[in-house]
Amino acid sequence: MKNYSLKINGNQYNVDIDEINEASTEANVVVNGTQYKVEILGGKARKVSKPHVIPAPEATGLSVTPTTASNKPVANPEVSASAYKVVCPLPGTILSVNVKEGDKISAGQTLLVVEAMKMENNIDAERGGVVKSVAVQKGATVMEGDVLLVIE
Repeated sequence: MKNYSLKINGNQYNVDIDEINEASTEANVVVNGTQYKVEILGGKARKVSKPHVIPAPEATGLSVTPTTASNKPVANPEVSASAYKVVCPLPGTILSVNVKEGDKISAGQTLLVVEAMKMENNIDAERGGVVKSVAVQKGATVMEGDVLLVIE
């Protein structure tokens, strides 16, 4: 119920309006203690309907597997004893790969940029060396712990 205090032509009116019936354009209004049934002009009754529920399809035993290799990281490459793996610190998407196989890199150099939680995260080299293999490409979705590249 809503309560209004109105002044019309110098006269004070206390008006209480009950909830408006959504199935019609009528409302119960009390003006200075007198009850009135009021029709709202220009109003349209709203038909309230229940949401339509569509049943889920039955399981068929089929599974869907993405076929584009551009979105998947490559399997962990072979690593020698002197090499080290650069792994993804958190799940995200590869925005850029700044090195390629055979590149000589130095410690602190940015190797890749990963977008995670709408933030860009630089993946920097912990030490210098030569890039032995790059296991991801731009646009790939990676998970925490995935090998991104190997440095010897």
